[in-house]
Amino acid sequence: MADEKNLSDTEIRASLPEETKDIYSKYQESFYFLQPRKRRQANQLVLMNNLQRGDENIASTLLLTLFNRIMSNLYDDKMQVKFVPNEELEQKQVQTLNILAQNDYQQMGMKQKDYDWTWDTLFFGRGYMETLRFNKSRKIMEPHAINPLVFGYDPFFEDVQQWRYYWKWITKSSVEINQLIKKGIIKGITNANQIPSGIDMYLWNYKVIRERAKFVTPQGSESYKGDVHQILEFFGYNSNGEKCVYWLDKNFSKILYTEVLDLRDGDDIVGPGNQVVKTSSKWPVVVKEAFREPHSTVNFSVADLLEDKHRARSVLLNLAYLAAKDKANPLYVYNKDMVDDITQLLSRQINQHIPVTDTERAIAPLNTDAALDPSLQAFMQVLNQEAADPIGTSLQPQPISKGEQTATEAAINQQLSDLAQSLQSKVMQFGTEEFWSAWYHRYKRFTKAGDEKIATIVGVKGVTFEKIDLGDIRTKYPPGVMVFSAKEAEYKDLVERRDLMQMYPEFMQSLSLDGLKNFNKYVFFPKFLRDPQMMEILFPDSQDEIKAQEENESLNRNEFVEVLPTDNHEQHLLVHRMAKNTWAKWTHIAWHEELLNYTKQQAVINQEGQMMGLPAEPVKPQVGVAGQNPREAAASLRGETIKSIQQNPITK
Repeated sequence: MADEKNLSDTEIRASLPEETKDIYSKYQESFYFLQPRKRRQANQLVLMNNLQRGDENIASTLLLTLFNRIMSNLYDDKMQVKFVPNEELEQKQVQTLNILAQNDYQQMGMKQKDYDWTWDTLFFGRGYMETLRFNKSRKIMEPHAINPLVFGYDPFFEDVQQWRYYWKWITKSSVEINQLIKKGIIKGITNANQIPSGIDMYLWNYKVIRERAKFVTPQGSESYKGDVHQILEFFGYNSNGEKCVYWLDKNFSKILYTEVLDLRDGDDIVGPGNQVVKTSSKWPVVVKEAFREPHSTVNFSVADLLEDKHRARSVLLNLAYLAAKDKANPLYVYNKDMVDDITQLLSRQINQHIPVTDTERAIAPLNTDAALDPSLQAFMQVLNQEAADPIGTSLQPQPISKGEQTATEAAINQQLSDLAQSLQSKVMQFGTEEFWSAWYHRYKRFTKAGDEKIATIVGVKGVTFEKIDLGDIRTKYPPGVMVFSAKEAEYKDLVERRDLMQMYPEFMQSLSLDGLKNFNKYVFFPKFLRDPQMMEILFPDSQDEIKAQEENESLNRNEFVEVLPTDNHEQHLLVHRMAKNTWAKWTHIAWHEELLNYTKQQAVINQEGQMMGLPAEPVKPQVGVAGQNPREAAASLRGETIKSIQQNPITK
């Protein structure tokens, strides 16, 4: 409607019903701001889809080649997502959330949707993922990537949550429309025939551009007029200040559907006078950016960076093509008095004989050397490099020289090469974090305590299933979301593994048997074995570790736990350091450290005494009053800590 109209916007707005006037104005505001950008992107799709090719024309594949290379690197670099505890969220709840996230990644089809989202982000500068729908029966969010060419937003605010509105065009068949009418979802009409059909050229052209490269050449939208309907899905505020979604026909003549968005971040709050105060809802769309420019509502893309080099390269390729054609098929001049039949000269048949009166002067090539100028060939290489540098890749990747490298060192060098797009990867993490935060809030909004879901776990024991009580993940404050690059993490791991392998002989000589066992369990093997189930099989928890884990539950509540001299202090210390930061934890650790030091000092003195034939004397501990035994010292420290806590409130 917006592209081909005979009336002015003012005249159109005046003819609209009152309920759609404001929506039309906001749509036009956004449409005219973004339309030049969308036309440019449509032209870039022409280059990407090789639509410049022809019988006598060569189209460059520079844009496609480099785009696919950076796309491959970034898509292959899976974002590792982990939820981290807050003040309320215990370690067990975090584990449950991470299991649920891994399960839902598969069930939501995020492997393909992430690909689409990343592709849009790189090519258009921004990718949009909708997080609106939550399937209550399956208990899962149903996200999908939005086509940026038919999407528009408030041009005055860079933060999504500050937008006054956004919109997208969708298509519905007459069958779908009639079904929605029967269900009472679409109101105000009794049949799909009561709303305009067909697709406006604005929308149709973008579809044709994508399909024409596959030799699909639709002639227009007239043949689809009676069966396909173009619907504007508009997100904005109603008169009560609530976020809403509206469906309008393509002429803005009717509002077909309205829904108040109930996507609150938390539970309702009971205010003064027992009035229920609803928490705010966020817009159900997440933006991902690759080349983020602060304070801007538009981002440049890979296509923006490569378009001019692509076009210039096409020109050079066609010059080279013409030069090669001329060299293979040179023009000839001939002496008409010496050539009897010119048609024989033009036919070019095998073993052909052309009668002439003078073989040296009768026929001669007009241009003997039509090779491409070397300077143009050099400029072609410059273009290739200029195109590759900004996106951190190359058209001719250099092989890694192995030399005397170990397999680990070679892998490290390969990882360094793959991290060329690390900046884009880090910037894109912002969008991924927002997505998984929205995922958590959908569960919190649409599930309750007692709701259960079966999560599938693939591990060393094969495929197992875990029943999850969705009430266990509900907290007053949302958990933190950590997103990091898998390739970056792999690179760091490779470096750490290399260093550990080099230092391992030294550890074997310097550590006791118990110390080496703890080192293997908590430091060395976790770097090589990522499956917790395999770790449990190889390193089952000892009684001391089980006891320490149980003690952590009390320490997390800031409850004092007594240290026994018979405890394996090394193992207890390793487990206790994973507890929450409380006074009780650090006091407990101090007791263990003091008793461990006392034990080590006593062992040394006893050994020296045995060697010298002298009786061993106990070493007095350094904590508490001089002369106290370890038990007394620990009790003294406990009393001092309690006194300190009473005078100074404990904060987490």
